[in-house]
Amino acid sequence: MKSSTLPFCSFFTLKVAIVYFFLFGIHTLVYGQSKNFSVNRQNPSWIIKTELKGARPLDKDISDGYYLSVYENQNHVELQEEYTHIVREIVSDAGVQNGSQISVTYDPSFQKLIFHQIIVKRNGKTSDQLAAPRFKVLQNEKDLSKFIYSGTYDAFLLLEDVRKGDQIEYAYTIRGSNPIFGSKYASSFYFEGSSSIGQLYMNLIASGNRKMQFKNFNGAPAAKITAQNGYNIYEWTSRLTKTHRIADYEPSWYNPLKRTQFSEYQSWNEIVYWGLNINSYPNLNSPLLNKKITELKAESGSNKKKYIELATRFVQDEIRYMGIEMGVYSHRPNSPEQVLKQRYGDCKDKSLLLQHLLSAEHIAAYMVYADTESTIRTNEYLPSPFVFNHVIVAVDYAGKRTWIDPTISYQRAKFDDFYAPDYGHVLVIKPGVNALERMVSKPKGKLVAKLSFDVADTSDNKKSTLLIKSKYTGNYADNIRSAIAESGTDGLEKDYLEYYGKYYTDISSAAPIKILDNEKDNTVELTEKYEIENIWTTSEDSDEKRVYFYADMLSSELRNLKAKKRLEPVMLKHPVNIEQELDIRMPYNYSNDNETTTIENSNYFFELSTSGSGKTINYKYTYRSLKDHIEGSEIMDYVKDYKKVDRQLSYYYVAGGLSSSLTSDLNAYAVLAVVLTSMIFSVFCIKIYQKRTDFDTEKLTRAKPIAGWLILLAIRVLLGPVVITTKFITLNIFNNDLWFQLNQMENLKGNLLTIVYGIYLLGNSLLIPYSILCIFLFFNRRESFPIQYSIFTRLMICSAVLSSLLTLFTAGDSYLDYNTGYQIGKLLGSISISVICILYLKKSQRVRETFVFTYPESEWTKAMIRYYNHKLIQKQTVPAEETVEIDEKHENI
Repeated sequence: MKSSTLPFCSFFTLKVAIVYFFLFGIHTLVYGQSKNFSVNRQNPSWIIKTELKGARPLDKDISDGYYLSVYENQNHVELQEEYTHIVREIVSDAGVQNGSQISVTYDPSFQKLIFHQIIVKRNGKTSDQLAAPRFKVLQNEKDLSKFIYSGTYDAFLLLEDVRKGDQIEYAYTIRGSNPIFGSKYASSFYFEGSSSIGQLYMNLIASGNRKMQFKNFNGAPAAKITAQNGYNIYEWTSRLTKTHRIADYEPSWYNPLKRTQFSEYQSWNEIVYWGLNINSYPNLNSPLLNKKITELKAESGSNKKKYIELATRFVQDEIRYMGIEMGVYSHRPNSPEQVLKQRYGDCKDKSLLLQHLLSAEHIAAYMVYADTESTIRTNEYLPSPFVFNHVIVAVDYAGKRTWIDPTISYQRAKFDDFYAPDYGHVLVIKPGVNALERMVSKPKGKLVAKLSFDVADTSDNKKSTLLIKSKYTGNYADNIRSAIAESGTDGLEKDYLEYYGKYYTDISSAAPIKILDNEKDNTVELTEKYEIENIWTTSEDSDEKRVYFYADMLSSELRNLKAKKRLEPVMLKHPVNIEQELDIRMPYNYSNDNETTTIENSNYFFELSTSGSGKTINYKYTYRSLKDHIEGSEIMDYVKDYKKVDRQLSYYYVAGGLSSSLTSDLNAYAVLAVVLTSMIFSVFCIKIYQKRTDFDTEKLTRAKPIAGWLILLAIRVLLGPVVITTKFITLNIFNNDLWFQLNQMENLKGNLLTIVYGIYLLGNSLLIPYSILCIFLFFNRRESFPIQYSIFTRLMICSAVLSSLLTLFTAGDSYLDYNTGYQIGKLLGSISISVICILYLKKSQRVRETFVFTYPESEWTKAMIRYYNHKLIQKQTVPAEETVEIDEKHENI
């Protein structure tokens, strides 16, 4: 057994380490306390005195167990001071947990934090908890995971003895502003947030000489403006502000909050001028930079496109991303020489280095300011340097502008195929520019994957195999190349195996993954081989063995949204261009339809081609996104399309049986309603058929056969059930999608159409047995046929009108444009034929002489036998001519 006693030297080293750590910790804490942090119980003398009584929001607008009854924010532009006063009300135990600490973030390199007040009120008693030694001033570096070091600190205080019902009131001032922006001022005030504020007061105090521009968003209140002692005072007040909850998949540029932006900058050209100044390193002559330029020129020869490619690749891959954004370097890039020397930098550092490398070869390159959040809405803002959070490069070459993002790694496209994400409206930092430019991003990449399954028989002990061949091109190749570089081949194999394990539990790798990276063509090809045991599964409620297949690459690109009305747009995954093929070899023969399903609109394109015969089954999927978002008004259509697509992304096959999608298009309730209604009404039809009526023997003897125009009527009568069934199919009355679509419509329209569809379904369910009754009445030449068929025809007119109305009301605008006239003409034609049929049945002598028989047949048969026996007795006494006439009548009967 090893001794637990440490050697003397080790123990001494450990003691020294502990003492050093303790002393260092004390030093750090004291140093932190001195990081431009202080306490002054006197509020700034310049603030506007206000009487804010506060208010309590509705319970539904309170989150995290507390709310702000008062929020006060005052800003003095000339003194560079911002005063904040907050009253926080704790309403639950959750509020005790979430609201019992105070934290304020600031940058001590140019700001000073001064606390004036921290008190806790309970039952009319006040507890003063403002004490400088209790604060912990700690570096937060919330963006360090993104490789950004900003130098900001948090002044943090954990309050003591906070309970439900307490009121926490505190106030502080932050003094100072980043010198990188000079003397001009720009900012934004928000009047709403994720929780309701009881009472809000904000102001801005600025010299009357400043030309301040204001822009309100989403109905923000106008400022109350007063002048005092050479200052303009802008004030905003609000009470019980609106609560905004973030909806699923909201685009980053969507901002429904009431807010006001103000800026002293009068034009975008001023921002360009400011950018040119802070990006300038005049007379830069660096041996290190010159050496790199010489290397790039030698490698590219006289080919400038090649030079651009090499320079871009160098900055993207060999200058790692890391931002030290302290003080003025929050917006000012480091010199290209410094970035090249340290081999790291953030977006502005890498962009300026790339610009210098390209300019050395007389290639026109410019820094470009972009915002990854507002993107397509950036042009709605007033000119301000605060609008942007990202920097890229624009290259003008051969009459074409190309956008390059130096922060993207492992891009291997040729210059003509360079891809940068769509950052919307951007500002090119070039002399003379005075407007934002809409950058155009045209991704050319695609992912094409083929999954080949060889499925083993259920009775065999053999393993099923899966071979996957994937080809990535363009931006897809860039992404997979980056993923491989980060995780390595082993990591990629593990990730993929875990991924497919979600679909097939007993899957294992059959061979190492093969990677073929063609950097010249910017393509990456992957080959994966897997073995799957027990690919056939059984469900809990059935012993039936099934095997499942999934178009997984498409399903991961779609948004599973709730079908509801919303104002917020939905961000779609974009750009997406995927083709996935499932080629399946089964152990049994299957019957598979060869068909193609397509869904296409201005937002996305989907296509599925299915084919197969015998033991081979094939599915080919294509999905392309055409826009990066859809409007809230398009959600219903998207959800409907999503359900159609999703049903076709998952299929199963039964051992020895036929295939099926995981969900059915058939609405069982509609089918059941038709069957039950038809069965019930069939009883009444039988009673109508068996209704006893008196007969006229003389009419029976003169009855005529079905001939002449009645032949055409016979065809119409026989087609009755076919026409009704066809209408059911035409209107998709048994399709789940129809009833789902009705359920998602506006309340009034949706409910009305649902009722009409229900009436149509039940009405035509009655007509099915009724049409069969008419067939029997017709061919038995029943006396009741003309009346019953006239009623049936009138009901068919009503059905036709209802069918046409439903078709027009549920059709799209494009259908209405081209088919309304056709539908009306078709309806009028059907009504005309029906009216002629009714008049014929009413007026025709032939009809009256043909349909004369009654129920039951046995009664009039006996009467006819007696009648003809009587005639036969008389036959002996009548002339031969009359005998011939009687025989002819008998034949007609």
